[in-house]
Amino acid sequence: MGSPRPDNHSEPENQWPPEPHAVTAAGAHSPPRPAGPSLNAFLAVFLYIVGYFVAGLFLSMVLAMGLGLLVGFGVVDIEMMEQDLAAVDAMDIEGIIKIMEPYLLPLVIATGIYTVLYTWAFVRIVDRRRLRDLGIGFSRGWAGNFAKGAALAILILGVIFAFSLVIGSIRVEGLARPAPDNVSVPAYLVGALLAFLSVGVYEELMFRGYVLQRLNDRSGKVVAVIVSSIVFALLHGFNPGADVFGIVNTIGIAIILCVLYFRTGSLWMPIGFHTAWNFSLGYLYSLPVSGIPLYGILKVVEVDGESRLTGGTYGPEAGLFCTIALAAWGAWLIWKRTGRGSTEG
Repeated sequence: MGSPRPDNHSEPENQWPPEPHAVTAAGAHSPPRPAGPSLNAFLAVFLYIVGYFVAGLFLSMVLAMGLGLLVGFGVVDIEMMEQDLAAVDAMDIEGIIKIMEPYLLPLVIATGIYTVLYTWAFVRIVDRRRLRDLGIGFSRGWAGNFAKGAALAILILGVIFAFSLVIGSIRVEGLARPAPDNVSVPAYLVGALLAFLSVGVYEELMFRGYVLQRLNDRSGKVVAVIVSSIVFALLHGFNPGADVFGIVNTIGIAIILCVLYFRTGSLWMPIGFHTAWNFSLGYLYSLPVSGIPLYGILKVVEVDGESRLTGGTYGPEAGLFCTIALAAWGAWLIWKRTGRGSTEG
């Protein structure tokens, strides 16, 4: 891929505090622009992440109290769901997901809305910036960047899937119904796309939007990429089936997302990659997404004894094949930037 012109920043890349005022052609000063952030970048990132979970927990408690009132007044009946959950083992993630299926899409979308509003408020209050300054605006070329990111994710996962098939670490036993029995396939497909798009937007807004860019302002790209990628991966360590290998691979995936942001100055290519990665992994290639099993179009069976290659119940993100694919892509980037690729391109 080339290096498209940034589509959302008119200021220098590392300059969070804008210039205090600009001089017009006639020599008159324009009105002062808002002051930049007043907090140290590392402190701001720490407060942003901690505040996100604290505010989310408080909001969840308020909503739970409201739901309790509705249940008490007989407006909402959750007795059947409580009985189903009580009958399922706490480690049976697939069983719990099936019970919670009717509520997953609203929960994911609600989380996305909360994340956008929280980030908007934090950026306005703490950093005195606009949300679109993080690279989320609909400037020229945003759709093309989204499509390029999506294509790259599908390609990388396609290589991993094909290699797994060739060496026999997984096998495909036919087609599956890519939706729950009581849900139409088109409805589930639309819901899955909306859910993964929501996850792509709010996770990229958090980690490649605020965390990466705020650290880049203070310590430069290398530190910003490493720290933001580690934080991103560690939070995924709470997913079912996560292990050290999965966390390491997730750091590699996060680095790719950082590179895509810096190549475009926009979040849309990382959002496209993130959305297509989750959707194609769970729906097209029918493998677990960060430990969460989904309805896919294929019946994929993992061959016994090959879990380290394919990632086991966590999915390819914890597998050796993913490590190899990420390393190969990274080597190609380095070659293109510093070797013959930079002189011929």
